[in-house]
Parts: sequence; C-alpha cells; structure tokens
Amino acid sequence: MIRIQRFIEDLKQRQWLDTIELPAWEMQRARYIRPGEYEYEQAYENEDEQAEKAMQCLNPLNSVHGTTYFLSKRVEIPAEWQDQAVGLIFEAGGEGLLKVNGIPYHGLDRNHGFVPLPRSRVGNTPQLEIELYDPIPEPHDSLNRQAVIQPPIQGIRAALVHVNQPLQSLMYSVTVLAESLRAYNEKEPKRMALVQAIHQVMDNMYNDPERWSDAAWIQNFEHGLVQSVQQEDPEEYRSGFMHLVGQSHIDIAWLWPVRETVRKSSRTFSTMCTLMDTYPDFVYSQSQPQLYAFVKDHHPELYERVKARIAEGRWELVGGMWVEPDLNIPSGESLVRQILYGQNFYQAEFGKRSNIEWLPDTFGYCASLPQMLKLADIPYFMTTKLNWNDTNVFPYDLFDWVGIDGTSVLAYLNHGVNEHTRPKDVDEHWQSFKQKDVHPEQMLLYGHGDGGGGVTNEMVEFAERSHLMVGQPISKFSTAGAFFEDISLNHPTLPKWHGDLYLELHRGTYTTHARNKRSNRKAEVLYREAEIWGQFAGAYGAHTKNDLDEGWKLIMLNQFHDIIPGTSIPEVYVTSTEEYTKVFALGTSALRETLDTLAENIATDEVDGLPYIIFNSLGWKRGENITITGDAHLARMAAFDRQGNRLACDLEQKEDKYTLLVHVPSIPAFGYTTIWLREASDVILPVREEKSFPSTWETEFYTLEFNDLGEITRWYDKTVGRDWLKPGDRANEWQFFHDKPTYWDAWDIDPRFESQRAGAVQLISREIVQRGATRDVLRFVWKLNQSEISQDIILHRYQRRVDFHTKVNWNESHKLLKVAFPVDLVAAKATYEIPFGALERPTHNNTSWEQAQFEVCGHRWADISEGNSGVSLLNDCKYGYDIKDRTIRLSLLRAPKWPDEHADQGEHEFTYSFLPHQGDWRQAAVVRRAMELNHLVEVVAASQHSGPLPAEHAWVQFQSEHVILDAVKPAEDGSGTVLRFYESSGSRETVHVQWAEKEIKASIINLLEDEIHPLASVKGAFELKFKPYEIKSVKLVPMNPNT
Repeated sequence: MIRIQRFIEDLKQRQWLDTIELPAWEMQRARYIRPGEYEYEQAYENEDEQAEKAMQCLNPLNSVHGTTYFLSKRVEIPAEWQDQAVGLIFEAGGEGLLKVNGIPYHGLDRNHGFVPLPRSRVGNTPQLEIELYDPIPEPHDSLNRQAVIQPPIQGIRAALVHVNQPLQSLMYSVTVLAESLRAYNEKEPKRMALVQAIHQVMDNMYNDPERWSDAAWIQNFEHGLVQSVQQEDPEEYRSGFMHLVGQSHIDIAWLWPVRETVRKSSRTFSTMCTLMDTYPDFVYSQSQPQLYAFVKDHHPELYERVKARIAEGRWELVGGMWVEPDLNIPSGESLVRQILYGQNFYQAEFGKRSNIEWLPDTFGYCASLPQMLKLADIPYFMTTKLNWNDTNVFPYDLFDWVGIDGTSVLAYLNHGVNEHTRPKDVDEHWQSFKQKDVHPEQMLLYGHGDGGGGVTNEMVEFAERSHLMVGQPISKFSTAGAFFEDISLNHPTLPKWHGDLYLELHRGTYTTHARNKRSNRKAEVLYREAEIWGQFAGAYGAHTKNDLDEGWKLIMLNQFHDIIPGTSIPEVYVTSTEEYTKVFALGTSALRETLDTLAENIATDEVDGLPYIIFNSLGWKRGENITITGDAHLARMAAFDRQGNRLACDLEQKEDKYTLLVHVPSIPAFGYTTIWLREASDVILPVREEKSFPSTWETEFYTLEFNDLGEITRWYDKTVGRDWLKPGDRANEWQFFHDKPTYWDAWDIDPRFESQRAGAVQLISREIVQRGATRDVLRFVWKLNQSEISQDIILHRYQRRVDFHTKVNWNESHKLLKVAFPVDLVAAKATYEIPFGALERPTHNNTSWEQAQFEVCGHRWADISEGNSGVSLLNDCKYGYDIKDRTIRLSLLRAPKWPDEHADQGEHEFTYSFLPHQGDWRQAAVVRRAMELNHLVEVVAASQHSGPLPAEHAWVQFQSEHVILDAVKPAEDGSGTVLRFYESSGSRETVHVQWAEKEIKASIINLLEDEIHPLASVKGAFELKFKPYEIKSVKLVPMNPNT
C-alpha cells in the first residue's frame, strides 16, 4: 500500500497541466464593525507596490488579529485553456468570500482552497474580489485545545490552474479504492485482486509518462478499475444503504460573534451553490431560518441562487426552528415561537415547510418537545449530541421518542456531524449503527461545520465514487427527508424512549452566564404581558405587534444553543446585552402603551381619591402586595377598594423618598381592579430598621429559628403542625465548591464537586428591615471568599411563600455556589417544571443513569413531596437543580474561565422562594404560586375620569384547576386572537372558557395556526377537554369585526 500511496501523491502533483501564479493584487485593509459596515485604512501612496508586499505576508491591522483584507484582481484565462477545466488555488489561512464579477461565488478557508472557474460561468477575464478575514484566535484554554477557529493568515498563495480532469478523476478513484482496501487483511483474496488491479494501472502509466495528459488513455484505466471492483464486490450483493446528506452545522455564535456568522453564512451558501453548478447530482441540506435571513438581508443575489436551488429540489430545508436553540432554558411559549417564526419564514420565502426538526448539537431535549413537534406537523427529529454522554451509552439510534403527554415522534441519533465521505468514515459510521437488523439504512452528515464551510469538492468526488468503497453499504447522494420517509414507508418495529433526552454532559449550562439567563426569563415574562394586554387594548386603538415581532426575533436569536447556555466568547455577551436592552425597550414601550390605553378607558371616578389600576395577567384571582412610590404626601394616605374597605399598608422611607406597600386582596383573572389613595385620619408611620435580631421569628404561618451564621435551623409550620427540618439540619445553607471540570469549562460541572468544598460564609450583619402589616423583611449580609451576599428574607402576611431576594457581588474563579434546603420528607422521586409541564426524576442513585443526573434542569419550580405534604423551591431566573435523598438544592452561580474568562463576574440579583404545602404539588397549586413569583401584577397610576370599562373587570373567565392559559396573542394572519393553553399537572380536565359577550368563530389550530377543526361556541363561550399535559391552541375571530 505504500507504493500505491506514492502513486496517489504523484497524481496529486500532476493534476495541474499548467499554473499561473497571481502575486500582485490591489488591497485594502479594514476592521469589520457590523454587517455592511467597515472601518478602512488610508489608501497607500503606491498601491501596486504595497499590494505586492502584502501578498507575501499580510500583517494584521494594528498588529492584532481581526483584520479584514479586501483583495481584487482581474485575471485573464489563457485562450489555449478554452473549454478546459480551470480553477483558482487560494492558500492563505483565515476565512474569505470570493466574489466573481461582483457576485458571491465561493468560500475560502483551510478546507476550501480550490475553486472551479469554468469559462461558461465566469467569462474569459473575470474580476476576482476576495474579502479575507484574519480571525481572532479562540481564547486560550490549557485543558481543551480547540481547533475550530480557522488558522491565521501566514502568507498567501494565489494561482490559476489548468486542471487535468481525467488524471484528477483517476486520482480520486485510486484514493477511494485504496482507502477502502485498508480495512481488509493483506491476504484477503478480494484485497489482493484489487491491489493488483491498481498496480497494473501504475505500471502502465509509469511506463509511458508522456501520456499523462492523454484523456482517453487515462479514462480507460479508470474504467478498468471500476470493472474490477464490480467483479470482486458487486453492488447488488452489498448490504445496507447510506444516505449521504451534505450539510453544514453553523453555530450562530460561539468562538465568534453573531456578526461574523453573517459572513460565515454567505461563504457557506455561495460554496454550496457553486458545488451544485459543478456537480449535477449533489444535493444539500441546511437548517436555521435565521441564516437564510442573514443572506437575504446582506447578499440578495446569492439568496436568489439559493431560492432557485430550493425550488429545484436540490437544496433541502431542515430544522423548523428559527435557530437551533437550547432546549432546556427557553419556556414552552418561546419554543413555540421558534417553530412558528421559523416555519413561517420558510413558507413565505420558499413556499414549503420543514418536516424534520434538526438539532444536532443542542445540550439535551425537554420531554415536552415531541408534542410541540407533532402540533407543528414535524414528525421527525434528528440529533447527534447524546453520543457525547459521559456515563451511559444511549441504547438506540432509531426510536420512537415519547413525550410527557404520550405523543411520539420518530427520532434518529446520528453517529456524528461535520463528517467526511472517505471510506473509513463511511465504514465507521455504518459499524456504529445499532439497528441495522430492523432498518438497514443510515444517514451520514458530511460537510465542515461549527464555523460553517460545508461540503468540499473532495467530499463530493469521494461520494460519487462510493461504488468503489469495497465491502461497504451502497452510498448515494440523498436528503434527510428521503432517509426519514424510507423509515416511515418500511414501518420497522422500533423501541420507545419515554421522557426527556438528558445529555450526560454540559450540566453547567443551566447556570453559566446567569445574567443572560435572567434577561431571557424577564423578556419571556414581559412579552407575555405585552401581548395579553395588547390584545385587550386593540379594541381601543393600541397596535404593537410589529415591535413585539422584532423583539421576539432577538429573544429567539439569543436562545441559540451556545448563547443562552453561557458558552460563548465575551463579545457575544456584550452584543447579547445590547440586544436585550432593545428587547426590553420594545417590550416595555408596547406594554406601557397598551396599559395606558386601557387605563384611559376605565371609569375611575366612582370613588374619591387617587386611582391606581392593578392588572393581573394570570388565569386566577390573586392577592398581591403592590408598591406605590412618591414623596412625603404618601405618609398621609391610606388605600381603599371599591367597597370602601381600607387595605393593609406599610410605609417605607429612605431620605425624602417614600414607598407605600399595599396588600390588594383580590385582583380578577385576566383583568384588573382599581384602588384609591386618599388622606386618612391616622398617619401611617414608616417602618423602622431594627439592629437587634432575635434568634426566633414568628409569623402567621411559621416559626423560624436562626443560628449564628444566619442559617435556618428550625422551620415549624403552624398550619400543618410539623417541623420541615430535622434536628441538626441547616436550611438556606450556602454551599461553596471548587468547580474545575476536566474539559469543557463553561459547559460542565466537575462531577467531583461534592468532595471539594471551597470554604464557608461569614455572617457580617443581620437586621430587621421591616416588621409590618403586609410583610416582614429580615436582611442578612455574608462574606464568601472574595464575594459578598446580601439577602432579604421576605415573610408575607397573606401568603405562605417565603422569598429570598438576593444580591451577590461575585468575584470568584472556578467556583460553584448552591443553596441547600434539607427537608424532613421521604420521597423516591422529585418533580421539576419543564416547558409546558413537569417531569419526575428519582432522588436516589441506584443506577448509573440516576448517578449521571447529579444536576438537572428545572424552570420556575422543583418539588419534593410525600403523599400529603411537601415543599417546593421556586425561582425567578435560575435553572440548575439537584434533589437527592431529602435535600433540594438550587445552583446560583458559577465562575468558569473558558471561553469567557470574566463569565459571571460582578453583580447579580435573583429571588428563590421556599414554599411548604399540604398535599402534593398538584393539590398545593405550586404551578400557580411559581407563576405569581415570576409574573408580577402591573400598576398604573390613573386620573379621575369616566370610561366605557368598569373599575373592575375580567376579559377572560374560565374555571380550571390545572389548565394554564399561557399566551394570548394576535393571530399571525391578523384575523383574530390566538389562545394557548396547556394542562400543567398530568391530569384530565374539562375547561369552560368565556371569552367575551359576543359571537365569535372559534377553531382548534396547530402551533403554526393552521385550522384543525371548528370549535363550537355560544356567545363567546366554549369548552375544551384536556388530556394530561396536553397543549391546545384556539383561534378566535369576531363574527362582526366591528363589534
């Protein structure tokens, strides 16, 4: 085989008939600011001379990486090369986009150094323009030496080459055949015969080197090799079929910012279009509508080429979501919008949708996703990530994935992504497939990715010669759709996997970059509020959908699976913070407009005083404390409801600023109530801080005892009549660990963190901030290594939830901070909220599967319950939980150093809440309590005026125990209102909904807002029947739009 390898190297050296070096180019240097915007250097006095020097060694702008070089040159293809294969060799490092005659033509990088330049497409004297980027190296990490960033520019070679196509074709054929024979024993007769066939070609060619440019002569040798393979290994006797699917996994952001992905998209898309021009059988698959939107906005001529290939059927749309998002952190409604906006883009731009959810690299998959996919007409799901598990081998490659509601989708775990079509890659891929016995077809995803690039000429050439891959399955150019459709047609008996697809890796992504996760949660809450009140205010002239659409796209972009998990470089989070600022500005403006519009139409003059309107967006009547700020006049005020009842109030004073806390006991569901402030006969005295602090604190609900560290050592529940802690337990305990994972710093939690305590807190101070009619507030301040924690424990007078409002100045390195609540409960399972539902997990470590789940994702709450009582730990922006034995813990902060050495440093603010309850979490309405913590009521200061709306009103009325009306939004076609419900407890329930006192047309719709069937309604009332964890969407259209 050594002799054959030398022959292949000789063929490589002789594949060019002639070469013309291109040393001198016009050049301009620039710094890339954002798509379409560059900061250019001054022009050179002698541009030709400077360009000549620059071609030898391009020095980075200001001696730093990150420079973009604009090179241009008009070349003349020699007349004697006419009707011959011509190409451009460009070797430089970095990443570039080649434009030919002003049109994006091909990407350039370490994997794409040859570009075909046929006269029929580029002409005789094409103008070549190259935008070449010298990338900023990825951050250094001594543990994990990545090789994702393209190498820096270290000198450039550019040349036109006259291609000896027959010789090049023979080179590829010999290479493919020789590589496939390496898998056989040297004495294997098949190998011996085919090696001899190659040797015969070698002998003939070396005996007559002058004929190496004789096309017919060389083609005859290649044809002979094909015949030899067919004789020794006929395709009709091979077993198995490999769908070769060209693709490129493009991370929207990771070790590069989003702005660079705009350029990566154009490089990859242009290369794929040119490959399609060159190879008629080549087909390609690409996910993420956001990438298409980038190309549409910045390279419209390239976008038209893509559209033409999609219409032709050679460019496949996969992945119905706007980006490939994280599937742990975003809310259920966020995931719906990912699908809705993504599929709507595909439909509007290309006239088709994708029926394959394409998530190769996401860090685990929530158990409610199968239902969401089915409700969006997406029956197929593909990933590769579970092959990364660090503990257990996932047992199936092909299976029915069953979600928490019983819905299933056909799921496929591919061996990998960013693969090649070399024989060894095809063979390794095929050998890895666990279910060849039930369905002997597999999919190989070839093409460079992560940073894009896609398929290469070599990959296509190898794929075209799959018939020469001896002993391997038949392999053909194919699509993901063809692969999945073959499975559906053959109906193989597949195993079932119930629940989530938990990735046994990257558990730190539930916590890293906590501020970013907090922004996502707060944005999800804000946009829900803005949409709900916007729909009700629409009847009075408020219209905010366009602004909210813009904001939603930014929210979805930042849910990409390397942004929201906290695993990108610092610049990504600078940009993300700026984008969230815009998200909040758009959302807050829309919310204020809608609430002000509603307030202007509410009659506030039926009671004397200063009116304040309190809006409740949740589906049940609730009581809440509200705050009203002002000056000293608040000290003379009291609050009253419509019936004249005086409401409980506390007054806080800080210098000349006053805050009135008012407990409003009843606020209608999806509605509002009005209260009034007016002078009272008695003055409310401001609450006073008390420096002395008793070891025991009594409230209406609890008796709490504290130790000298400020930890809770007894939690006695007066309502239930029991202690929640065992003697010796310490609740609200700060647990501080060293956390230095082996490889993936920002991604992983060191599995041995439990045995690596990093120290303990020191109590600096504690005081009584408020002892009032609405709540008590106890403040503690701790020192923790280089950090400081300030916490207000808020004990409400009118609800059982105890809030721990926390501020941390975090200055740590490779540390993990958790808070722990050991509880006196016996429970084999704990329950965690997930998007649109809940999931149980064992609290023990009986098997390696439970042991691997030492950190799991939960949304707004997690719960551990016995048969008749339990406790929940709620939060307003955290996601990493672990509940083992009888201790419930919440991960609060991490401090990784790669790829962002400053991740999580600085100020943080969050709230978690401890909620003891009778009954289990369903009977205790924990879902409602968690939503109340996250969805605060809105307060609008109004003036005295009349209006068509009463002082108290509810727009939606429905009786429900566990069904949540999670979204009220405008229909995408503008024709009505969409309501999104889900059953939250795993129960069956019938719900009666009263929307409005007018006739409506109601229909059940899918998540894409296509009608499934009409829904009977009478005067705005209709009935819905729910199965456990079922999601239902309803569209309401007024029968008379003017009413």
